[in-house]
Amino acid sequence: MFPIHQTKSAAHARRIRMPETQSFPDKRLAHPAGRAPRIFADTAVIDDIEPLFRAGIITGVTTNPSLMKKAGATSWDEARDISRRILKLMEPYPVSLELTEVGQREMIAQAEQLGQWGDNAVIKVPVGGYIALSSQADPFTGLKVIRALWELDIRTNATLIFNSTQALWAAQAGATFVSPFLGRLADYAYQNDHPERPPGNSLYWIEDHKNTAGDQHLFNSEYVASGGPRKDIGIRLIQEIAVIFGNYDIHSEILAASIRNFAQITECLLAGADILTVPADILRQIPHHPLTEAGMKTFYSDSQVFTK
Repeated sequence: MFPIHQTKSAAHARRIRMPETQSFPDKRLAHPAGRAPRIFADTAVIDDIEPLFRAGIITGVTTNPSLMKKAGATSWDEARDISRRILKLMEPYPVSLELTEVGQREMIAQAEQLGQWGDNAVIKVPVGGYIALSSQADPFTGLKVIRALWELDIRTNATLIFNSTQALWAAQAGATFVSPFLGRLADYAYQNDHPERPPGNSLYWIEDHKNTAGDQHLFNSEYVASGGPRKDIGIRLIQEIAVIFGNYDIHSEILAASIRNFAQITECLLAGADILTVPADILRQIPHHPLTEAGMKTFYSDSQVFTK
């Protein structure tokens, strides 16, 4: 479990300087959670989204090509139609749509096209990884696209973030949201750590400052990689980003992604995430607790004496 005592006051100070997440100017009764963190549904299935939205649980949606396929899309036109339905349902709340192009010009053109599908469209742009597709690719493609879209007043969601410097570069480029993938980070450590070294050594390992063995790992800071159990690596990354953004009053919102279980929702909130995007099957667990269900049965049984 993420230690509650590690939460930082800077995250709170930053949060209260940011716009309200829920504002209803036509309501006499003010919303009591105007600055609450937002919950997004990570799905493209309308039947999953609508009940969560009507219950006030979610105020946004994130999608990707894999989720579109799961929702039944087998072509670009079908993915477009599904996206437009989600955008219409969620209006004015944000819906993240992912680019399928990987070249800078093509990405910008496609982003402008997606932006025409709805005023609440947000464009998902991978922050890096382009050289994994081609050794000739520009490694800064994602950051350049984010910058270009910011200049065009198009909101972006910088994805595939796994350390705090990637989050910082994305924010400086103009990203509206930065999405650290916390579940995948822990998965990597479980799969790649050297068994005789401390947890997280595949992400951070310095045995000697000269690196004579050539085996140093500096993908993350020591705090994130080795500051506790492997399962909390992603949560520690959320906090590290929150501290940095708090230190410099950066208002790109921290959108925690790749959530694996219900407990991580609480842990991400304690760590300072602004938004959580959560698979629909996890969100459906929200009303359930064994004591809630036992209490409901008792209350209902006792209330029957008062029925006419």
